[in-house]
Amino acid sequence: MHSRRVELQPAYLLHTRSYGDTSLLIEAFTPEHGRVGLIAKGARGPRSRTRAYLQPLQPLLLSWSARGELGTVTGVEAQGQPVPLVGEAMFCAWYANELLMRLCAREDPHPILFAAYVSLLLRLADDSEPALRAFECRLLEELGYGLRLPADLDPGQRYRYDWERGPLPVGDDGEEVFAGDSLIALREDRLTEAGQRQDARRLLRLALRRQLGGKPLETARLLRELRGLATVGTG
Repeated sequence: MHSRRVELQPAYLLHTRSYGDTSLLIEAFTPEHGRVGLIAKGARGPRSRTRAYLQPLQPLLLSWSARGELGTVTGVEAQGQPVPLVGEAMFCAWYANELLMRLCAREDPHPILFAAYVSLLLRLADDSEPALRAFECRLLEELGYGLRLPADLDPGQRYRYDWERGPLPVGDDGEEVFAGDSLIALREDRLTEAGQRQDARRLLRLALRRQLGGKPLETARLLRELRGLATVGTG
């Protein structure tokens, strides 16, 4: 098997864990190589120069060599300052990372999705909910399961979302029924009203659940708990 070298690839870390006594096993997301698994040898050692860089939300330039599924980090540079996120915005970033870990295969390039991830991080601090919905939509599109939101939706009509045909007009309510105005707002990335946001969240939760194979996301549970505590605290 021939080895290959990758130099100075833009990247963000999705997940890290200890590997051996002093190394790290990292999952990075890159535009040209998709999600990659890498070993950062000695990164946890007391004299490591890369440890401070190998953090989530830090824009990086990564270099590595690989012969099989796991590569070895050969260089790390910061490409800028990490995005300053706190509270719910931070949880949303972790949630996006978990989605990419669960739904994107290794070595499957998604440059458009990488750009959407960068945009998400920049938007989260201002208004996390519409930023997250836009990212979820792009993720589904890139995986081949994009939502069907046609141009002729009626804002005053209610629709049942059919997973094969898209929105179908109905006169009743249900788990998969949404306001036309909400679907239009989602399509146009302008979720400004509470009802629109609730509908968009429900629809995308259902859509993603179909791709996750029944195993829930840990960060989604933690985010719901965080929101619940915030609601209790303001009561």
